[in-house]
Amino acid sequence: MKTRRRAFTAAASALALSLLPLTASAADAWVASATEKIRPDAKARPQTEAHLSAARNEFAAFQVVVTGPAKRVTARVEGLDGMDATLFRVDTLDVTSPSAVDGGTGRWPDALVPDVDDVVGEQRNAFPFDVGAESRAVWVDVHVPADARSGVYQGAVVISSDAGEARVPVVLSVYDFVLPSTSSLRTAFGLSYGVIASAHGVSGDADAALRARYGQLALDHRITLTGLNDDGQHADFGHLDRFYGPLIAGTAPTRLEGAKLTAVKYVGGRTSVDEHAAWAKHAREQGWFDRLFDYTCDEPPLTCAWSDIPARAGAAKQGDPEFRTLVTTQLWDAEDHGVADDIDVMVPVVNWMDDRPGSAVAGDQRDRYDPFLASGPRKELWLYQSCMSHGCGGTVNIGSPSESDRYFTGWPSYMVDASASRNRAMEWITFLERASGELYWETAYSFRADPWSRQWDFSGNGDGTLFYPGKPARIGGKTDVPVASVRLKMIRAGMQDYEYLKALADAGDPELARKIARDLFPNAWSTDVAPERFDQAREQIARRILELGGKPTPAAVEAGFSGTRSGGGCGSAGGFGGGALLALPALALLALVPRRRALARAVAALRRR
Repeated sequence: MKTRRRAFTAAASALALSLLPLTASAADAWVASATEKIRPDAKARPQTEAHLSAARNEFAAFQVVVTGPAKRVTARVEGLDGMDATLFRVDTLDVTSPSAVDGGTGRWPDALVPDVDDVVGEQRNAFPFDVGAESRAVWVDVHVPADARSGVYQGAVVISSDAGEARVPVVLSVYDFVLPSTSSLRTAFGLSYGVIASAHGVSGDADAALRARYGQLALDHRITLTGLNDDGQHADFGHLDRFYGPLIAGTAPTRLEGAKLTAVKYVGGRTSVDEHAAWAKHAREQGWFDRLFDYTCDEPPLTCAWSDIPARAGAAKQGDPEFRTLVTTQLWDAEDHGVADDIDVMVPVVNWMDDRPGSAVAGDQRDRYDPFLASGPRKELWLYQSCMSHGCGGTVNIGSPSESDRYFTGWPSYMVDASASRNRAMEWITFLERASGELYWETAYSFRADPWSRQWDFSGNGDGTLFYPGKPARIGGKTDVPVASVRLKMIRAGMQDYEYLKALADAGDPELARKIARDLFPNAWSTDVAPERFDQAREQIARRILELGGKPTPAAVEAGFSGTRSGGGCGSAGGFGGGALLALPALALLALVPRRRALARAVAALRRR
């Protein structure tokens, strides 16, 4: 009865908040989906309520946007009892060359400067900040604890400035199922030796400890950084265990309690049997041999000759017959060069798993990999994206794009000037292609210069860079930490989407999971979709998971306050002034009539229970 009463109160309060009288002032505060990049020229919108949904042990996110002018803007979260909420100022990167025809120049949102960082918990300098005659976003992350009760939670984000205070109502619906802390999808996102030391000005143990912090933040975004162990210490397992052992074992201080690396990269000599044997022995003793792999060759013949692969793989197998080997290549190329049997984890580029019409490998190629996967007990199929998602050479001609320019559009992409949808799409495609892992070549490549001002590499903005170096001189505080990007948040969202799809398949309806994913992404080069379509797909998945488990849907979702809008939500135009709450303009009240009726039906249903 108490649970039903709380749900009734939350739903009724959400409606009451949306019917308060209109206020106005020079600055507007409004709500945007997390799956949208708010650029400085964005106009104020009437959405000023955040309606979220999440499973237990999931992160929900949305943005509160301030359209100025406004000075000394700060933000805080009230309510949402029991939830773990964190705030960030969204900084922009000035892009001077577009990554692709569907990219763009100008200022793009990317770096997320924390209020209190989520690595060591220090106060940083996200707030206050000034907003000119433009729009600037505050990013809101809400982590639902694994032991939270399902139901409806409410709170507010309070935006203050020299013009006054505004409260943005937040309604969070928590589904009665839980996401695992350790991702079900294996990942291997690179972190090369030397980049952290260079960007942060550290060395020795300080470098190793900071690399571990990067690994920790990555785990809280549900990805694994590989190559963490220092190249100069590759045979020192005491060093490995001291700095990176907690990440492997799941004892690091992550927000996702117990999160573990899903892959551990061997970093010894390529053809050293003894070093492979030592790594295998230590991994078996410590219980993580099933995650150990040898990165045998990357994109042959670019980084190694095809003829090098048998010797490299042979050294790993002589070290331990079950040592996994990984090569980024396509099946037909591996077969043509006689090395398919030397590869345990084959990682084709996403373009050549499902290519455009006119290609020699047009259409979905997944079934061709079935014999390879059946050929041994340790065979796996992963996917990766490369500069083929935006074009690998030169500057595109925006005004008169060539056929080649047009090819490099629409693919899953981790570029700054790609849409948030494309940043989020890769894990959906991975699910559709029945792959068990994802690889990405690097996460801090531009640290060799200054990623805060420039990330143009390999004809893309942000190719190989997903973090920013959080030095106290830049973000405040006393301790160096990694800073996440909007793109990293979108990858986390995609990883959580994958967990939803997998949970539905495991619950007994894999056909629906595939249908929902395929309806959203009909092919791998059509990944620009509206934010609300993600929300609709996730709500459909969640409802079916709950139905199969005999569990109810949260009342706010049943009432039409869809938790899966991730901050889209219906709401009101408003601004700072006199501490008043934000509310709906008169015309928007008409749109509330169906919601009122839905709420009334939900209230009646609750009373009958």
